[in-house]
Amino acid sequence: MPPKRDRSAAEAEDATVQLRRHKSATEEAFAELVCPITFSLPVDPVTAEDGNVYERSAIKEWLKHKHKSPVTNLAMGVKLLPALRVKNMIRAMVTSGALTGDKVDAWKLKLEEEEEVAETLRKAEAGDGAVMHQLGVWCEYGEMGLAKDLAKAFEWYKKSHEAGDASGTGSLGACYLLGYGVPKCFARANTLMSQGAERGSKVACCNLGFLYADGNWGFPKDETMARRYYSMVASAAIDDCTAAATEKAATWLREHPAA
Repeated sequence: MPPKRDRSAAEAEDATVQLRRHKSATEEAFAELVCPITFSLPVDPVTAEDGNVYERSAIKEWLKHKHKSPVTNLAMGVKLLPALRVKNMIRAMVTSGALTGDKVDAWKLKLEEEEEVAETLRKAEAGDGAVMHQLGVWCEYGEMGLAKDLAKAFEWYKKSHEAGDASGTGSLGACYLLGYGVPKCFARANTLMSQGAERGSKVACCNLGFLYADGNWGFPKDETMARRYYSMVASAAIDDCTAAATEKAATWLREHPAA
């Protein structure tokens, strides 16, 4: 019988070898799960015609411009199939702690954003004008994992306005002002932003104050009108404005006191 010390050392060595093998296998599996375009774990994985798994949004954007595989560089069609097994595998490995690190943290954040967007969509479909406006903001700036899409932003702002949300009314007016998803129309922009301001949208008040203060985008330079809308910011009921814009309004009023 071998000495007890030698047996313990052998067992420890075997455990170390097994741990290394497990770590190597995990790293290999991790590498197979990472999207070849984003180099991150996909939240919505799909299998493309080249047999590789990608983040859906990434491969769809790729295929808009190139009809070839990002991996093989060979010609490839646009058909994509949901990779449900991969999605379930990633979730199981993250939940169990088998996968850790920055990429996993980023995946968790993306998943949280996806779930928040899904919940927001459900509320919007139920007729909530405020969340329709929020979806418009996300589309306008490309936030919460959504692609920047001014046409979609315009549609959400329009739905928000039609649902009676003052923020949506003001933002819809800004779309007409800037030509976001719709041809520019200064008259329509003025009407909508004025309606939004009168109904308590702080950002609509800020925008109109800025436009009249500087005489931009077809608006005449008019300190009286600028003072009127900037003065409405403090009492506006809907706090849909950034702190920087609110401070800009207060600064302008201090620098331009009424005669």
